Amino acid sequence: MKSQFIYKCLVFAVFVVLSACSEDKIEDGVTGTLTGLVVSSGDNAPLANVKISTQPITSTVFTDNAGLFEIANVPVGDYAVQAELDGFVVEFEAAVIAADRESNVIFELSREVLDNNSPNTPVAISPANNTTDLPLSLEFVWSGGDPDEDDTVTYTISLQNDQNDEILELQTVSDTTLTVNSGLMFSTQYFWQISADDGVNPPVLSAINSFETTAIPNAEYLFVRKVGSNNVIYGADLDGNFIQLTSEATNSWRPRKNSAIGKIAYLQSVGGQTQLFVMDEDGGNKQQLTFGIPVSGFDLNEVDIAWEPNGASILFPTLSGARRVLLSTAGTGVTTSFYEPAPGLVVTEIAWSEFNDVIALKLNDIEGYNVSIITVDLDGNLIETIFEGQPGAAGGLDLNIDGSKVLYWYDTSGLELPAYLPQDARLFIYNSTTDTTAELVTGVTEGFINIDPRFGPNENDVYFTQKGRVSTATPSIFVYDTSLPAENAELLLSNANMIDYEE
Repeated sequence: MKSQFIYKCLVFAVFVVLSACSEDKIEDGVTGTLTGLVVSSGDNAPLANVKISTQPITSTVFTDNAGLFEIANVPVGDYAVQAELDGFVVEFEAAVIAADRESNVIFELSREVLDNNSPNTPVAISPANNTTDLPLSLEFVWSGGDPDEDDTVTYTISLQNDQNDEILELQTVSDTTLTVNSGLMFSTQYFWQISADDGVNPPVLSAINSFETTAIPNAEYLFVRKVGSNNVIYGADLDGNFIQLTSEATNSWRPRKNSAIGKIAYLQSVGGQTQLFVMDEDGGNKQQLTFGIPVSGFDLNEVDIAWEPNGASILFPTLSGARRVLLSTAGTGVTTSFYEPAPGLVVTEIAWSEFNDVIALKLNDIEGYNVSIITVDLDGNLIETIFEGQPGAAGGLDLNIDGSKVLYWYDTSGLELPAYLPQDARLFIYNSTTDTTAELVTGVTEGFINIDPRFGPNENDVYFTQKGRVSTATPSIFVYDTSLPAENAELLLSNANMIDYEE
């Protein structure tokens, strides 16, 4: 501090001498204007209430909230301008005032260092060093602080991993707890270090600790969740561990898994069209299957696709009928016609039994009504008509393992609203062996609808989506055991729909 005081005195003395030598240059009655800006050094933040004075003496002013100042009617001549604010080093700038002109100066003030102490060395608390099998959502906890109570400490957590060269950096001010909900990878070892910076002294670093995240969960079942404006596909295991399979930057929906080849088929928006894709069960190796003839229908949220049981091909709907794409020709865009409906009708949904090669189709008009549900063989020949001639909407096809049972939903209100909003959708199961249809008494809450039913692996369980009648309602997925007494549905997932559960 003593050296700084001597330096200021010397600088001030020089300016006094200079101004004394130039006093004969000040002309009475001829003036200009002195303006300026004062910011803090390093971050260029404007500084308010900085005292501005001159030598020779004119007026003393203070900067405003934007760090600006102005002294009007300054006699022409050479001046030393001083900027002074508590906690900062005093600075001087030279200015030449010309007649009827504006002279501008800029100050960058540096903070004074008055025996300021460095922050305490951070010590990692959680996750503990060398911990394994951690989830991707983690809370980081450490001890820290600063001997100087007035100092604000910024903490930066740096995360490096053993998979790539990426460094994830996260910051918090003063708080010694930080929660990470995204950005971590499965089956990865991370090395983390904490930096404490008080803005005065060099940052203080903690020791480097490590932890390992849990293995990639088995995608036992798939579902879709809305993230922002896009649908995102997730997988989950029976312990509730989730894995995000598609990006939030793309709109992807209607996942269908084929366990025989370990692939997931799904729909994705591409340049204003809907295309068919496949990916691995962990979300890798994404590949587009359709190109020139995209997936289409009266409502793209209603269309559904079906795997051939051995994984060799996929059936998908278009406005001209159902088409087939072979995985062996993936990337070529080659598809073939499988089924063409009668004029005025389109194929919207498709299901394919694992055994006996029974294929179910939902046909409807371009408004989504005049619904019929049929089963056909591998050549598209009619086997049976399951549903037809009823007013209102219907859909949500699924077949049991041998194709003897068909799950679907039907809007029992019979209303055919222009916006295609089912009002009282309930679940039904058709048994071709007995030629009977029964409603599944899942318990439909007033104002809600039950749609998109799917058989579970044991076929006693039926998974379905429940949501409000309005199109913007948030959906939830429930599971219903057909072997137990009625109305035993239990909530499985909130803010989720389009479940697919295949062993």
